[in-house]
Amino acid sequence: MATTFWAWIVSALVIVLLAVVVPSRLGTQNVLRDARGRYSLSRVQVMVWTVVLLSLISGMAYGRFAAGQVDVAGFVIPQQALWLLGVSLGSGVVAAAIKVAKSTSRPDSVAAYPLGQETGRFWEMLTVEEGASAGRSVDLTKFQNFVITVLLVLLYVAQAVSAFKAVDDPAGIAGMPVFSDALLVLLAVSHAGYLLGKIPSPAGTPEGGTMSARLAAVASETDVAKAIPEARPA
Repeated sequence: MATTFWAWIVSALVIVLLAVVVPSRLGTQNVLRDARGRYSLSRVQVMVWTVVLLSLISGMAYGRFAAGQVDVAGFVIPQQALWLLGVSLGSGVVAAAIKVAKSTSRPDSVAAYPLGQETGRFWEMLTVEEGASAGRSVDLTKFQNFVITVLLVLLYVAQAVSAFKAVDDPAGIAGMPVFSDALLVLLAVSHAGYLLGKIPSPAGTPEGGTMSARLAAVASETDVAKAIPEARPA
């Protein structure tokens, strides 16, 4: 089973490398930041569940391959695991839509970093995004969603480790661990509270930059790019 464990860990590291480290090396924004240049809780959650589930699938498949199994993908992916990823992705899409609406309708009140100066700390994803307290006050709906997500991730990983330890041969693993229906409902309720918490629109101007200034910088760069004639072949 050591092969399966190592394949699981290596797969997780590769996914994180491709999503976070490589974009930074290429001079682009990593997937954990949103269009405002801030770390995004919904993006982090999607990333975490993607890493856990996809790396687990990869680790199990490689473990079966190393054990000489022909059907390397001959294990069951429980429906609850698919719903789990679906809840996370759906929440991320809705959160992004709400952010776009807020950034468009009231950009002067939405916190955002100046273009090219995205230097905020990772934990800012738990703070308020709008108004005078943006970046300085913890958002309760974000905090509860983060804590519940961390708890469920740890529980699922522990369940997977226990399942692996219970068998000696990777071929003996019939499928991924089943995620509890009750815990799945808990996750859905937590995400619902998180999304509802994004609806209110606090007043005031955030310190450190606003979305209106970021949009103005983007528009300025676009105008400059249009003003430079394209190189044409002789």
